[in-house]
Amino acid sequence: MSTRRLGFKMLLVLPLLAACSIFEEDKGPVAKGVRIALSDDPAARIAIADIAVPSLPSPVAQGTWLQVAGNIGRNSGHLAHAGGYARQWSSSIGDGNDDGLTLVAQPVSDGTTIYAMDTESMLSATSLTNGARKWEVELAPENEEADEVSGGGLAMVGDTLIAATIFGEVISLSAVDGGVNWRTNIGIPLANNPLLIGDFVVVQALNGQATALDLLSGTVSWVEIGAPAGPSHDRIAAAAGEGDFVVHPGIGGEFVGIRLLDGGRIFIDFPTTRRSDSVLDATTTITASPLILPQGVLVATRNGHTSLLSKQSGARIWSLPFGLRDTPVVAGDVAFMLDQGQRLRAVSLAQGKLFWTKTMQRFEDEEDLEDPINWFGPLLVNGKLLLVSDTGLLELRDVNNGEVLGRQDIEEAAMAPIFVNGLMLLLSQSGNLVAYR
Repeated sequence: MSTRRLGFKMLLVLPLLAACSIFEEDKGPVAKGVRIALSDDPAARIAIADIAVPSLPSPVAQGTWLQVAGNIGRNSGHLAHAGGYARQWSSSIGDGNDDGLTLVAQPVSDGTTIYAMDTESMLSATSLTNGARKWEVELAPENEEADEVSGGGLAMVGDTLIAATIFGEVISLSAVDGGVNWRTNIGIPLANNPLLIGDFVVVQALNGQATALDLLSGTVSWVEIGAPAGPSHDRIAAAAGEGDFVVHPGIGGEFVGIRLLDGGRIFIDFPTTRRSDSVLDATTTITASPLILPQGVLVATRNGHTSLLSKQSGARIWSLPFGLRDTPVVAGDVAFMLDQGQRLRAVSLAQGKLFWTKTMQRFEDEEDLEDPINWFGPLLVNGKLLLVSDTGLLELRDVNNGEVLGRQDIEEAAMAPIFVNGLMLLLSQSGNLVAYR
């Protein structure tokens, strides 16, 4: 090779080497623990609320848990729990998280029985007293399998169960014995737990479509197409309702306000996203259900903003530059939430400002950043924030500052638990219902 050619090649390489040295400069001693750069927290420069966390409303015992979050507004509120968190019984519901399938259907309960659906659309009824199986029914059509796509969910009213399945069917069943009242094929895989509101069932499809059916007959009443987007394969939030008002979370990250009676649009709020190096966190999928509150509608995409919207127009009252990975909980003026970076936050609804922020443990091995931990929640229980993880941890945290008050081992959680008649009921990743008191 000639000296001239070599010199030309070195001219090309030297700038690259110089650039590499910029990224590889000595950063000094490495501290132990999870490293969080200031720029990693999009809310690092958000205004802090000028008041302390106010007193919270008193906790309320739940005799039933009929829908996601226990009610149509999707705010579980301040829950009363009679005892501690000692394991009482465990019962399998069938198939858990495996082979690309994920449990997404939150169980429901009428106060005596808990109903759950596994990843293969097996619906089962289990006694709250001792975990004994009462009945089970296979909801998948003959010769059909879930085929690596997760979805479906449950809701109930009276002695009627409504199941939405990944096979595109909405099925009304007797809660007494699992007998089918009616079944309607939407023709599109259904994503999450239905909303039962008034005389309607509202279900969501993996392509973002919302469909309302008559509760008694299964006849389709209206369809909301939503914003165009590709199908989602992530956990999808449930719709919320109040009176004649429904908020539908679309898979493109939009929130659509809908009139329940005729399906007419009231508003549509399109997402604002931010850049992310994480494939999951870069998605516009909504994994936190909207909350309909006296102050407005609290909404968040997984990667983007958390906002309070006007119920009348959808206008943003305030917006904070972080998304949420799970459904928040509100008590009084305080919203407690877990963001996409697994930071636990307390926010003033009136001001749209932070009371405090605490980062959850992100890895079992914090030194080497190995074995990630995924948290679910928070729930507000007996004046404390409760979170559970997919690695089998339960944490209780102080509502005033987010500090850890207690921690114990539990089953590896597939989602946040529900609370009914003095029991905490957890659905595990392996497909077990576990009762704690």
